[in-house]
Amino acid sequence: MAGSLPQPRVTKSSQNTQLSYELPHRIHTAKVYPLRSSNGSTIILYGHENGVKLVWRGGKPFKSAQESAAPTQKANGTGKAVISLDSDDEGDSGKAFEDKPEFEDNEDELDPSRPFPEILQELDLHFGTDVLHLAILPDPILKADGPSARGLESLKQKIVFTAACADNILRLVTVPLTPPSPKSKARPELRSDFTVALAGNGTWGETVVMLNGHQKPSDGVSMTLEAANEQKSQAETHIIVASHSREVTGRLLLFRLSLKPSRPAVEPFQSVYLASPAKSISFNPSLSRQLTSHLLVADSIGVCRIYDYKASTKVAEDPDSPVTEGSWPISLYASFQSIKNDSQPLGTHAGFGRKTIIDAQWVSAGRAVIVLLSDGEWAVWDIEPGASQGVLPKAGLQGGSSTKYSLTGYIDATPKSRTSGPPQITSSKFAPMTPGTRKSTEPFGSRLSNVALRGQISVLEVPSSSPTSPSEESVLFWLGETFTIIPNLSKYWAANAGKKSGPGPFTGTPGTRAIKIDNVDLQGERCSAVVQISKSSTGAHPDIVIVAEHRLVILSTGKPVRQSEGRMVLVDKSTNGASSGELDVVGIEQALARMENGMDVRRKIF
Repeated sequence: MAGSLPQPRVTKSSQNTQLSYELPHRIHTAKVYPLRSSNGSTIILYGHENGVKLVWRGGKPFKSAQESAAPTQKANGTGKAVISLDSDDEGDSGKAFEDKPEFEDNEDELDPSRPFPEILQELDLHFGTDVLHLAILPDPILKADGPSARGLESLKQKIVFTAACADNILRLVTVPLTPPSPKSKARPELRSDFTVALAGNGTWGETVVMLNGHQKPSDGVSMTLEAANEQKSQAETHIIVASHSREVTGRLLLFRLSLKPSRPAVEPFQSVYLASPAKSISFNPSLSRQLTSHLLVADSIGVCRIYDYKASTKVAEDPDSPVTEGSWPISLYASFQSIKNDSQPLGTHAGFGRKTIIDAQWVSAGRAVIVLLSDGEWAVWDIEPGASQGVLPKAGLQGGSSTKYSLTGYIDATPKSRTSGPPQITSSKFAPMTPGTRKSTEPFGSRLSNVALRGQISVLEVPSSSPTSPSEESVLFWLGETFTIIPNLSKYWAANAGKKSGPGPFTGTPGTRAIKIDNVDLQGERCSAVVQISKSSTGAHPDIVIVAEHRLVILSTGKPVRQSEGRMVLVDKSTNGASSGELDVVGIEQALARMENGMDVRRKIF
């Protein structure tokens, strides 16, 4: 078993508070579940060398054994939850125990010396193989209510995810959303027989369905829901899983499963060979029936394509029809490298000078695509102009050898590296390269110039600070050893549309600029993945989870921020003439707003 998370190593800087959990196993990826458990805990999933660990963080604590034994007057979603471990009547395993976790009425107050949520509960799902990638359903689908959520009640009571494993198998897993009680984890049979806790036995109320078809490990996986056809009396909602691998020139598989899968293994209903291996895939998060079937495929040759698996009428009307391939309605072409740079580091272009795509994700509720390129440039394609009800400026696509961007910028604001294209690597056979000089000359801290850079885009839907305003999107970029976040994409877009890329995105009025995250200490380990945690308070900046080789790092961004360009710290003198010290992110924006109104706020530039 993976064991329990140790107490974190806490490091505070001028920009954030960093919690570093050192782990005994190698971890590959992580996700934060969009839904909170019944007691208000945030759920973090991470894949490691033996399976998946689920971590419930914060929320209302369990009642003590004495309190649980006493009779209670109320059983509710805040104080008590009943978990049946019979796997929805799909088997006899686990029926001997019924878990009834009970929680306190209120959350514990945070200790001022340790102002961060504690780990409430952990659960190990043992697969006996490495879990390389994880996928969950899009946030809008899981959070849908009203008519859009019809038939999805069972999904909201479970954690549903797909794990792409090193044994070439995908595993679709469901686990109760409520954390298992301490009594459940202390069952004697778990100590006497290790195999009882293997994932799929139903010990924790979980189900596992094998998705077969790959001949090589999956390089990425995505999930969506296929709504029931209202015109058919016996139609039901299905889960669609897409996965890509490096088989032949690249292969894409799609699987269809009911919400209550009755088979232990499922074969793909579509198999598509690609022109080149994909870098990442993601389903459109929109609730529109016409868009949920759109799969964004970021190609390794510098192209993003959209695949519509329901384009074939035969497949759309009859789920039991023979396997048929869909269509590719849109292709988006990345820009080219600057001709001023003759020598480029390996992996920065995809052939014929086109920039390599590191990752691509949907933004603006599935109406636009954001892409991260290997030289640190990021860009947005607005594929549905005018559909955002005035939140984003009208743009649209323009074709040619490259598709014109609606918005663009760089994740590194160093001016000297942006004056004539991306940074170059220069070396001399007479000057030895030390680790320090190598890091200063290589783009984004890449340790080896002959190793392609790794990176990722994390998009998080953040509740708006105003109840009348739509949800906002926080976008986090990771490339090599560089981390940059745009806390509010729509505000940033409205303020910077039409501007040239460069250091400009790191300046501007409060809420309209990007923030480069410095002082990320991974203890010399490489980053494997990034993800964001939405805070319960509206308008609050999210926490950031960084996955390293043997550690899980959580950055709380509620601490003072220093701008890398100019290193700015604000000191507020507006309250009764008394200094309140350095401000956090929100405080900086409020102080800048007061500056614009003529209030007395001093600024120090280092």
